[in-house]
Amino acid sequence: MVAILSKIIKLNHLHVIGVIKTEDSDFYNVMTVKKDGSKITVADKAVFTNYTELLDYIDKRLPVILVVDGKGVLNKKIDFSVEADVSWYKNIDFGSIYFTSFASKGQSFMSFCRKNIVSEIVLAFSKSNLQLAEVYIGSFLSALLEGEIQNETILSGGLVLEFHEQKLVGFTKRTEQVEVNYTIAQETISSVFLPLYGAVIHFFVQQKKVEKTVNHGLQTDEILYKKAFNVFGGVMIVAFLVSLLSSYLLIQYYGSENAALNLKNVYSNQSYQLILDMEKQKEHKLSILRESGSLSSKFLTYYSYSIIKEVPNDISLTELTISPVLSEIKTNKRLEFMSQTIVIKGETFNEFSFNNWLIDLKKMDWLQDFEIKSIKKDKKNKSVFEVIIKTKNV
Repeated sequence: MVAILSKIIKLNHLHVIGVIKTEDSDFYNVMTVKKDGSKITVADKAVFTNYTELLDYIDKRLPVILVVDGKGVLNKKIDFSVEADVSWYKNIDFGSIYFTSFASKGQSFMSFCRKNIVSEIVLAFSKSNLQLAEVYIGSFLSALLEGEIQNETILSGGLVLEFHEQKLVGFTKRTEQVEVNYTIAQETISSVFLPLYGAVIHFFVQQKKVEKTVNHGLQTDEILYKKAFNVFGGVMIVAFLVSLLSSYLLIQYYGSENAALNLKNVYSNQSYQLILDMEKQKEHKLSILRESGSLSSKFLTYYSYSIIKEVPNDISLTELTISPVLSEIKTNKRLEFMSQTIVIKGETFNEFSFNNWLIDLKKMDWLQDFEIKSIKKDKKNKSVFEVIIKTKNV
């Protein structure tokens, strides 16, 4: 799990603290670095002689790389072609020391100290809630920077590192505390902070030529888990807030859309009901028109004209009613018509002419049938008649 997390979560922003032990007290060199891709940037540097001031300066959210040097730290060159050095190396009790070594052309340059020295510092830092990611000893890791500096001698902390053909071949202790600045990848690093920068390089790029004590009590795994929790927790919180905001906006949007649809639905229902009412009114009016004969392809005036033009001069019409009303007209009462019916009333003194007229009426193409409802003579020998004509459905 840690291996997987280490590929996903990178410790790219951290503090490097150099603890320099002296006879009287300790002092602290602090370098804050950021790694962006392959570029390492020094964000800040500071020196403290007081542990409390150090704690006030440190951002406890950042991982810490510890570099121990000074009193109690020994430096030794081991030449594996020399029997005495090989014998000394074989007799080292690695369980009682803390070391960091740099291999160079059949030689090894080792910085080491008693384990309790490192344990005391680690315990103090842990009690102060600092997140220790790694511990290095001594100043030999500055040799990793020779390719950038390209000097035969490099001042690194309290040592002078000697190079030949770009290989570390020896070292001496510094007699004068002169600070020298080196330019590395556009960063200016002084000899005081050079071992810290070398430790950073190894922390980010694990070179095989460097060996060191593995401290299983460090918080590297815990730091990864904590950072993963912060990262994934932050992502989840942001995702939750985004989803919550999206949900709120969608609720508002669909709520307004639903309200609009409901309003349209109300209007649609009202319109539909209005259409139904209008259809009923239309059907009612059409039924009235059908009953009145107004829907016939023949206009009412056509029937009147056809009848009147055939009336002989000796026949007088007193009434001509098309689709007569069946009952008396009253307010709020539906009218009922005798559809396709024409009632003709009149009078004549010439019955022969009347008969001929009826024969002519019967020839009308729109006439379906007719009936002489009544015919009678008055005192003056005048025939009074009433004829009912049924028209075709045309």
